[in-house]
Amino acid sequence: MRRLAVLDLDGTLTPDTLAGLLVRELMARGVCDGEVGREFLGAVERHDLGGQDFFGAVSDVYQGLGRLLAGVAVPSVERAAEDVWAQARSRLFGFVRPLLRMLEAEGFLVALVSGGPIEMVHLVAEDLGIDVYRGAQMAIQRNRYTGQLLQGPGRSGGKPSILQELASLHQVSLERSFAMGNSFSDAEILALVGLPLAFEPSPELAELAVSRGWSCVDRHDVLRVLPVLLAGEQGGEGVPSS
Repeated sequence: MRRLAVLDLDGTLTPDTLAGLLVRELMARGVCDGEVGREFLGAVERHDLGGQDFFGAVSDVYQGLGRLLAGVAVPSVERAAEDVWAQARSRLFGFVRPLLRMLEAEGFLVALVSGGPIEMVHLVAEDLGIDVYRGAQMAIQRNRYTGQLLQGPGRSGGKPSILQELASLHQVSLERSFAMGNSFSDAEILALVGLPLAFEPSPELAELAVSRGWSCVDRHDVLRVLPVLLAGEQGGEGVPSS
């Protein structure tokens, strides 16, 4: 069976929250209501700060995104997303492309799974040569967003559902698969694979990683730790949790 490598995006491959950058661009262009945009950015900030009700904060973000995009023409958002990524792509962490080459050399099918808007996730995946990706998706009618959320990977159970879908579709062994993320929503995926890696984890994820014995890395040592982790899967000693 194949091995899957599931990567988070915001805070894992880039320091940015791409949804926030996209909404700021939409506001600057007058595409969306400024007050609704500011409410959305406030929800994103509360989510990024973390806290006891993590998934409640995620729900607030998605509700805000729905209100923001309702009635907006799809091409307006896609054009804004392209311009945002043209600027943000230079802030990808330096390890990202070498990490992808390492995973592909080991035979992993790489999947980008993000709670962020699919309009941004698609551009990042295309830039990085990743064919399999999932992101937050809004319903569209007559080339305008309705405001209804069709898929929200950041919600409780969202990423595990996607992981199970991909495992079935691509005949993947989860026990031999790899996942890396930085937030509490990523914990749901890390718990399902044999090779979990917490990247610069939030306090909630860091605490869970310690209790589960998951390895933790940062942008400076991930390329050193990953080969050792993969060697552990092949029968080596693996990497202890930091």
